[in-house]
Amino acid sequence: MAAQLRRRSQRLLDQKLDWSTVLPHELWEKIGKGLHSGRDAASFRCMCRLWRAALPFTEFAPALMMPFDPESTDGTITFYRPTDGKTYTKDLPVLQGKLVCGSSHGWLALVDEAACLTLLNPFTRATIALPPTDAHFAIDFSRPAVFLDGRWFHRPSFSDGMLRELKLHEMPDVFFSEVVLSSPADSGDCTAVALLNESSDVAFCRVGDDGSWRLLRTGLTHEISCVVHCRNRFLAITYDGQISICNLVGAIPTARPMQSLELPKQVSPLSYLQLNGELHLVGTLGSTHCTRLYKCNVFARKPVWSMVTNAGDLTVLTSHYIAAASRAGGSVSGLEKNSIYYSGHLGRHVEVVKDDKGSTKPVL
Repeated sequence: MAAQLRRRSQRLLDQKLDWSTVLPHELWEKIGKGLHSGRDAASFRCMCRLWRAALPFTEFAPALMMPFDPESTDGTITFYRPTDGKTYTKDLPVLQGKLVCGSSHGWLALVDEAACLTLLNPFTRATIALPPTDAHFAIDFSRPAVFLDGRWFHRPSFSDGMLRELKLHEMPDVFFSEVVLSSPADSGDCTAVALLNESSDVAFCRVGDDGSWRLLRTGLTHEISCVVHCRNRFLAITYDGQISICNLVGAIPTARPMQSLELPKQVSPLSYLQLNGELHLVGTLGSTHCTRLYKCNVFARKPVWSMVTNAGDLTVLTSHYIAAASRAGGSVSGLEKNSIYYSGHLGRHVEVVKDDKGSTKPVL
């Protein structure tokens, strides 16, 4: 038997076949499940689409990227693994001179001083440029900026008439406060939606297309604070819980504001995410700062929020800064199941719902 395997392996080597397609899918799944490191999983998944399909990233706890200095020249980024409390560094010089304004499906959205957006896979270092912004973009979206000689400036005020160049840290406040993807950027069928600052509209483009950004009017009356991708549609959500369902599939994009859905009483939203085709809300109850998790099927005939009293084996990771970073998955070693891990402002008292009685435990 061993001799037969050796002969078969030698024949495969002589034929120079692609090993990613020779072995059966079930065997790749078995190999993938034997990987316990997120870094090993990332290397496995970056080989080809077949390997990515054999090993969903939801099997692994994410690595959290720590804050970095975009002006730094060494390009070294620190990642933190919440499962074991350890950190590791990675050389990513492409982050120099850029800010992170989104995280979706393992890809980061980066913006530079020219208001140009780039998508980066920090594990494979692959990059994809999104359509550029220009003077027409700023005018169409009523941004308080003008484009001159390759640089962006604040529009001059009536008092002094002076132009002031926009700095890197101002870009999210003027252009894109967040970018959300419908699928991995290299999937071949990815749509990017940009959350615009102080706007009730969103901008979108097809990743990898040579086209440009397009504006979609959501029909909402207040400015949008969050965008979530759910069931092949994007949900534009305002700070007071208004939701517009945006369908960007097809030649004619549409947006349908929901009329009847209201936030749960006395709940202040912290973050939104999608899980199992339903929109989930992480919020605090009144002035108690107790964290609660709610869910809603926004596509139902009569949608309503209901509190999640027991999340079973799920662990929810969410952030106040980038809603697209929100994630929910099966419990893994080092992370408690039926819990919410929330990343917010330093010094803020944040708690985790532990059971149906509402007992909580501080985690940050």
